[in-house]
Amino acid sequence: MKKKYTIGEVSKIMGISTQTLRYYSSIDLLKPAYINPDTGYRYYTEEQFHFIDRIRYLQKLGMSLDQIKEVISSNDIQSLIRHLEELEKGCRDQIEHLNNTIDTIRWYKDYFIRSREDSNADQYSHVQHFPKRYLVSVRIRDNEDRESYHIRLTEIRNKPYMQDLPYMRQYSLLLDYNDLINMQFRPLRLGMFIKDFSADMALDQRIANNVMEIPEGDYFCFRSRILSDGWNPYLAKMFFSDSIRKPGLVLANEYEDSLTEYHNCPYEVQILINDGGNSHAASDN
Repeated sequence: MKKKYTIGEVSKIMGISTQTLRYYSSIDLLKPAYINPDTGYRYYTEEQFHFIDRIRYLQKLGMSLDQIKEVISSNDIQSLIRHLEELEKGCRDQIEHLNNTIDTIRWYKDYFIRSREDSNADQYSHVQHFPKRYLVSVRIRDNEDRESYHIRLTEIRNKPYMQDLPYMRQYSLLLDYNDLINMQFRPLRLGMFIKDFSADMALDQRIANNVMEIPEGDYFCFRSRILSDGWNPYLAKMFFSDSIRKPGLVLANEYEDSLTEYHNCPYEVQILINDGGNSHAASDN
């Protein structure tokens, strides 16, 4: 005759609460091997310890008690394999999401590190190659004030089909080269980059209408506080003074160097060299 163990003994041996064992019984997942009809005491066999162990193991892997009950009651190993495959896929999706989050955290950290660097345009300029980039943007209307076009971009970014895009929180302005070198601040578009533009996003015309493709290429870059009085664009003038070099698309990317004031922050100006006219503008919003 198999030895019987009280619910208290099982709780001590298995490290599981008596309340949990009673709950397993109430949902017909694991009933005691014997219940004394006179006292109502519950007893379990050593063989049931293996069931308890498997239930807790599968729970730790992420299976619900309903799923565990289903596979155990049906004794269907193939069903268990299907559930485990779903759990594996879910874990891989979580890993991908966490890796993307880590990348975004690193980018945002680097953004503030760069914002603290010397932004004196007289001392620093360089040519940098950028891959194709994607900008969620709005066209700035004639004589439109800054508050208005920032609000319009914010409204677009927070539309239900737009708000979950992988935004990189840095405002970017598209400028006219002649306005830039003449120190006239008349931006053409305001936008915010997204980390990638997947095929699924491209298939959604509502999203695609608001995304501008920034072409891959070499960009002449310098940093300056372009919103302040007296800044000097002479570095750009010197670089593009050679008739062989034709200025192309002009971006000005904001770098916040304060968490409370942003009207006079530095910008990195990026001017596409030898623009082939490949940029694709979003619809006018």
